[in-house]
Amino acid sequence: MVQYWGQTAGSTDGGRMPFSHILITRPLEEARELAQLLASFKVEPIIMPAFDFHVSTLFPDQITYLQHAATAQHPALLVFTSPRAVEFGLGQMPPELLSRAQIAAIGPSTARLLEKSGIEVMVQPQRGYSSEDLLALLAAQIQPGGSHAARPAFILAAPGGRTALNEGLQAQGYEPRMLMVYGRRSAELDPSAIAAIEEAESLLAIWTSANTMNALSQRLPADCWSRLCRAEWLVISERLRRVARAFGPNHVHLAPGPTNANIIEAIKTLESRDSRQ
Repeated sequence: MVQYWGQTAGSTDGGRMPFSHILITRPLEEARELAQLLASFKVEPIIMPAFDFHVSTLFPDQITYLQHAATAQHPALLVFTSPRAVEFGLGQMPPELLSRAQIAAIGPSTARLLEKSGIEVMVQPQRGYSSEDLLALLAAQIQPGGSHAARPAFILAAPGGRTALNEGLQAQGYEPRMLMVYGRRSAELDPSAIAAIEEAESLLAIWTSANTMNALSQRLPADCWSRLCRAEWLVISERLRRVARAFGPNHVHLAPGPTNANIIEAIKTLESRDSRQ
């Protein structure tokens, strides 16, 4: 039976909730937070992270280089690319570097976690949540005739990503170095979550990562993935919407941003099935 949302779910018009289940593929902590936010909706959350994350300890020579960078003529740029970069990388940064560096954050969740830890965020795009948005902001801050030549930059990330950020910083005159402060591994898939997907009468799948789409498309049983591709999807960016369309879901909705609050906002504003037909 398709369930409904009422005033307790934030609806102002008594509209119809078109989904019986919502699949959450965010990392586990964020997924649990989103599931709690969905508690007021008459909908069953299904939590299925594709990855677990773990700390990757920097080598002693990397720490030594960071300590030297703290005394360089130009303050270093320190870029935290995700909440996990803060969680696993902040404690590995030398205090003298943190006190002098220009701190940059990609995404509001990353910035909030830094500020909660007592770190002032100096560079954060007000619109957009990608490497390109950060690069555009940094480019706009360069004074005419000025240069960031010989200025070190450190990108705290996981292996396999942020190539565009590294190349973009080089083009702006920085000397960037990647610091792999965390890694990821495939998370164990919950059989009960797989069964819930296969049995859901009406399903909305929430995606915040192309890597997660690709991983689950390869790891889920064929029948389960086929069921997902007949569902409706909600993504957090235009880039991700383009990736999603390649999998052929029934419909791809766009949230106004990457946070759980943005996702809840998008769910509240989805039209009922009847009004879309």
